[in-house]
Amino acid sequence: MEKATRTNADSIILDLEDAVVPDHKVAARATVRDSLRNLDFHGSEKLVRINPLETGLALDDLTVTMAGQPDGYMIPKLRSEDDVRFIDRALSNLEAISGREPGSVRVLLLATETPEAILNIRRIAQASLRSCAMMWASEDLSSALGSRKSRNEDGSLPDVFSFARSACLLAAASEGMDPLDMPYFDFHDDAGLEKEAKEAADLGFTGKGAIHPNQIPIINRVFVPSDDEVAEANALLEAAREAFAAGQAAFVYKGAMVDAPHI
Repeated sequence: MEKATRTNADSIILDLEDAVVPDHKVAARATVRDSLRNLDFHGSEKLVRINPLETGLALDDLTVTMAGQPDGYMIPKLRSEDDVRFIDRALSNLEAISGREPGSVRVLLLATETPEAILNIRRIAQASLRSCAMMWASEDLSSALGSRKSRNEDGSLPDVFSFARSACLLAAASEGMDPLDMPYFDFHDDAGLEKEAKEAADLGFTGKGAIHPNQIPIINRVFVPSDDEVAEANALLEAAREAFAAGQAAFVYKGAMVDAPHI
């Protein structure tokens, strides 16, 4: 965990779900709580990934780790908006008990891990004002569907997983949340990671999960605008201001027609 705090990641997720074997679940809660209390996260957002509601472990995960003052929680294997509302109520109670500001603990939704969640995804996105981001993922969905593979031979997504990715992007954007692309699991393949991250950024995703510290500089480079990109955006804005001041709703910029949707 200490190594993760020195990665320059926007958020660090302490995982109580897939990273912990069943016999160690109880002990892991205390470890995560103590890590939240004692480690210097160097400005990174502190999140805890709890166990799914269906396991019966989620409430204890929340109760124990809230003592470590996390910034928020990642909620896996959602099925419907009722799951989100249940978590919202639990967090409201824990905020009241611990003296934290109501609604201050944020929630990151994993909303494509079950078929039910994909069919309910817009209502899931609307279920709580705590929800600040939504991430899509394919592996648990693949298991739930009985799919033989979640990637084509060329690395592209089969249609059903492409649909899940698009549904996450649309649902998150519709509610003003950050849409996040799933991690790239081959952490030795920097070129593949960069290609997938660029594709996600071009679509409108605002970030991407990482499973290894070496992936973070690549992800940051893709999603954080470069100095040249910032300069180009500022130049376009200045051209737009001049055109609008002259009463032109559309104008030519570097040989291309530009109007409000392009700004």
